[in-house]
Amino acid sequence: MSINKKYISILSVATAMLLSACSSDNSEVQTVSADAKPVGEDILVMAYAPPFASADPTDDPEGFSPYTPDKTTSMGIYMLLPADWASPKEEKLTYTNKWHAYFDVTPDKTYTVYGYMPKTGEMSSTLTKSATDAATLTISNIKPITTDDICIITGVKEADEGLKEGQFSWYWPVGDDNYKIHILMDHLYAAALFSMKIDAEYAELRTIKLKTMKLKTNTGSIDATISLTHNTTGASPVSDDVTYSASDGNSTAEIFNSEEGVALDVTTPVEISACFAPTLSESLTMVTTYDVYDRKGNLIRKGCSATNKLPNLEAVRAQQVQLNLTVNPTYLNVLSDYDLDNPTVK
Repeated sequence: MSINKKYISILSVATAMLLSACSSDNSEVQTVSADAKPVGEDILVMAYAPPFASADPTDDPEGFSPYTPDKTTSMGIYMLLPADWASPKEEKLTYTNKWHAYFDVTPDKTYTVYGYMPKTGEMSSTLTKSATDAATLTISNIKPITTDDICIITGVKEADEGLKEGQFSWYWPVGDDNYKIHILMDHLYAAALFSMKIDAEYAELRTIKLKTMKLKTNTGSIDATISLTHNTTGASPVSDDVTYSASDGNSTAEIFNSEEGVALDVTTPVEISACFAPTLSESLTMVTTYDVYDRKGNLIRKGCSATNKLPNLEAVRAQQVQLNLTVNPTYLNVLSDYDLDNPTVK
């Protein structure tokens, strides 16, 4: 397959991607002592995030919605008192069917809460106080391309007082046994939605079943440095100059896999999503494998492979772009022979 840049449209997408995680109405598991008994209070963690912004600036989404992970995932979280800033400690909260966070908290204290999701095994983080009302969060060894929606905490606020970004403080009143934290999150990466169909003329002659789709880049891993500044206006506390540092190497992420294969349709596209560091917009390559069948259902080509260099997606943090792809064959004359490999995608 080859990609013709002029036929790729970047469209408005107003729906949230539920690739990984950002919430739950319940809680269950976490910070525990060496003897596996919970330490501190059982705190209900509820996380919210906005949908990805559209590539169309006139169609930006509004509001936050609860995110429920569709798989087991973890959150890295810092809950600090002023005295803790000398050595901030990251806790890991794991989601299975619900959240469970145990923290050793004290009534009538105000805690500052920072963090990110998901926290995978290879990722690590550091948190430093850069000013009286600002902090710098650095997340290291992030996959450059992933099916996970990587989020960062942008605010903590009780729901009855209104959910606002820029406020990272959580207060536990004396005598209140409703241990609940509402966490606001935003996207650290950009996102791509691949919408793939098949050319109508070719569909009259052949059926293509998509087996796998992978994205490749010439980057080993990503370190992200995020400046967070408190405010009381509800504005995003994330500085526009988030720094993404890439390591040398190459990475491949499988974003679609079907053992049986999914037949491409003329009108209803197969949609596949992925997230990536915005700095990789110009360096992504799509690799697909597929099987080809004749109109009688006979398998005539198995395990075909196509490699397409994607055009510059020009994506920014928290923005999703949509790529409309159509398999457009270049070999229709000799139907008794195998189709040529690498049919065009426009």
